[in-house]
Amino acid sequence: MTVKELLSQAAVKERLSDSLETGYDTAELVAYLNDAMDFIWHVLIQQKYHEVIGDITLTAEQTDVPADFYQFTNQAPVVVRNGKLECYGKLPKTLRYFRKFPLIKDENSELPITNWGLLDLATQIMIILAMSNHGFDMQTESDFAQAIINLI
Repeated sequence: MTVKELLSQAAVKERLSDSLETGYDTAELVAYLNDAMDFIWHVLIQQKYHEVIGDITLTAEQTDVPADFYQFTNQAPVVVRNGKLECYGKLPKTLRYFRKFPLIKDENSELPITNWGLLDLATQIMIILAMSNHGFDMQTESDFAQAIINLI
């Protein structure tokens, strides 16, 4: 799903009471969505959720660090040194790692999370961030979103 599809399906402009598009441009909403999804991404890392995990099979003692590498999921016989993964264990070895959050560039970007419940939560947080930044009191909504995050 793209950002544009999410904004449309979740009726974000309407929920922001901005159907005339007077206060929130798409670039601003993408920035808020990045903040919301990055926050959720790190909650998912703490919970070891499958959508934030990547893997690589090491077949040589030194391999380039994957572009989306954030951190190891567990202790492995591998270290990161000078932009390389150095394996000091038996090869081949499949290494699992947490992927870093892939920054959303614009409304045509694909969303890095596919779970609709998590996308809905990201949308709620995006709206809270947008409205808070524009001077609205969003404490109740923020408390609600935090309560849901605590359940993840």
